[in-house]
Amino acid sequence: MFSILDMINHALGYVNVNVKIKNQIYTGIGIAGNLYLGYVAIRLMQNGAWVRGLLYLLVFLALIYFIVLNVIYYFTNKTAKYDLSPKIEKLLGGKPKEAVAAEQAATAMPGYVPANGIFDGQDLLPATIKTSREEQTNLHQIVDQLQAANVIKLDYGGKSDKEIMRDLKASGEAVYAIGQGAQLPFSQLKLENHRLVVYAGLNQLDQLPVGHVTRVGLTAVHDAHEDYKLYLATAVITGGMSKTAGRNSTIEQPGDYQVAAQVAYKDRV
Repeated sequence: MFSILDMINHALGYVNVNVKIKNQIYTGIGIAGNLYLGYVAIRLMQNGAWVRGLLYLLVFLALIYFIVLNVIYYFTNKTAKYDLSPKIEKLLGGKPKEAVAAEQAATAMPGYVPANGIFDGQDLLPATIKTSREEQTNLHQIVDQLQAANVIKLDYGGKSDKEIMRDLKASGEAVYAIGQGAQLPFSQLKLENHRLVVYAGLNQLDQLPVGHVTRVGLTAVHDAHEDYKLYLATAVITGGMSKTAGRNSTIEQPGDYQVAAQVAYKDRV
């Protein structure tokens, strides 16, 4: 059974499909594999191999948790209430992708000064930001404005397809036209209808809603807002048009933009 699933997994590596669709397929494969693992665990216990069967069952139950997270993230527009993956990533020495994206964009240029000022790094937390369809449209509009004003170039950092292909083979991850991300010239948080909404634009006059905060670090935004005063420290646009590796050349595909942000916090006194 696992040999068949592994063969399907390898076969998908030769198919050029949207990253989200590929992750949905991987999730389906994971469900099939985990069901088989559960079947093996039950058969082992029925045959008297209780210790081995219970170990398999514990793995089966643990994998159900991660499969549910994948189903939520790749098949719906919702977020999981009890998502431990950021904590697991931190324990393994990694950083949340929001923090990584914001830090990379912040250090992309010498002498960089964040648009919202300089904050003490110890008082910053990555924010998880979700975007609606309307907010996604606003992000595309802002990117077009930044491009028209020559603030950014959607040219993959000036790299040729040959160079991009080399990067793709080295990292295995898509290369984006916007690069590591584009700092938003203006951004701020506003409390609207019990939600913390991120507004951004070329300036304060042209600001538009581009997303809403759902988590601050590992804390739900509602709880974080009750305990702390929150300020938007950095806001960076990431994602969008990207290139992935084809058989003989790169394949360009459109994609949604995301807002990677860091939030400064202060105790409510």
